[in-house]
Amino acid sequence: MRFLYSLLLYLLLPGVLLRLWIKGRRDLAYRRHWRERLGLDVPQGDRVIWLHAVSVGEVRAAEPLVRALRARYAGQPLLVTVTTPTGRRTVRQLFGDQVSCRYLPYDLPGAVRRFLAALQPAMLVVMEVELWPNLYAGLAARGVPLYLVNARLSEKSWRAYRRLGGLTGETLRSVRHIAAQSATDRTRFVQLGAHPDRVSVTGNLKFDIRLPDDFHARSQQLRARLADRQPVWIAASTHEGEEAAVLEAHAELLRQYPQAVLILAPRHPERAVAVGRQCRGKGFTCRFSSKQESDGASVIIVDELGLLVYCYPLADIAFVGGSLVEKGGHNPIEAVVAGAPVVSGPNVDNFADIYAQLLQAGAAFIIRSATELSARAQQWVGDAQARGRAVSAGQEVTGKNRGAVDRVLAVIDSER
Repeated sequence: MRFLYSLLLYLLLPGVLLRLWIKGRRDLAYRRHWRERLGLDVPQGDRVIWLHAVSVGEVRAAEPLVRALRARYAGQPLLVTVTTPTGRRTVRQLFGDQVSCRYLPYDLPGAVRRFLAALQPAMLVVMEVELWPNLYAGLAARGVPLYLVNARLSEKSWRAYRRLGGLTGETLRSVRHIAAQSATDRTRFVQLGAHPDRVSVTGNLKFDIRLPDDFHARSQQLRARLADRQPVWIAASTHEGEEAAVLEAHAELLRQYPQAVLILAPRHPERAVAVGRQCRGKGFTCRFSSKQESDGASVIIVDELGLLVYCYPLADIAFVGGSLVEKGGHNPIEAVVAGAPVVSGPNVDNFADIYAQLLQAGAAFIIRSATELSARAQQWVGDAQARGRAVSAGQEVTGKNRGAVDRVLAVIDSER
């Protein structure tokens, strides 16, 4: 099956490269470093500690683990691979020159062989659920330990991998150990073919998030720029199709609170210009966060990576996107830790365990429409005590769940 899988990848390669070129019209970064995706131009390595994180969310979740690995293996180089330009930018933003960053090569036998021969990795740590049959087989052939950490499988992903049958099981059996987020995730990996003795529950690394050192100072600067404008609310990590509902809810809030400000952060910053046109088309005054303009706008569009965390303390409510459309939701923990009560749409399968705990604690609420979003926003804006209870409950949940980094490091130490 792996031969047929590889043949299919080779057949699809021209279309994949064309897609990169087309996406480069909106973001030129897609056209850069393309040779890395083919396993070319790989610098010579020696016993490299290697961590793979797909994009922004995974890179941010991996931050405490990356810092722990740097401390644990201080004498060895550390490489972080990603698959998207935004993931690459996030690595640079979080770690600067402390780690190397490259694109993960496509799972083609030749690309994988060139990459591993040059890199000479000591281990590979893969975040969440990334199963690449040729890469995993190549690592196993070289005796390189492979760890799947913060591993999760939504029911949708589980069903998709089941359809691949033996290929999925063969790939999972190449993994030294799977550190799953929850007992449900552990069961699903075992059902797909992973050896039960090589799958443990270590919790979710996202709970180990650390706020930036300049968190309070920068948040206060942002608050000062807004002057007396209030209330402030956030729509974070929104996708196409969600901004319309968010703007409808904001229009309702403005009727009651004419000085209200919406901080709107598209999941992909390259969409900021299109979102700005949408805002103006609906009659809102707006500006981009990167522009040093007057703060008289009723909508501020975040077009920079890394700014959102500093905005959460300003907010009376934070809507976390990817949840009113079929995207599976996005991570609400950063908002909770930073001090904002959370509301999301119903599609949160990617973070089901986290939301289950937050909902039970009263730290988050689920809405299903712009009308419900507006109603929840107005309730929390008008009740500071209710907001405070939600924030406190959320921070209690995060506090009880911390410690995944130490448990993952213990797994790696015991399996090496």
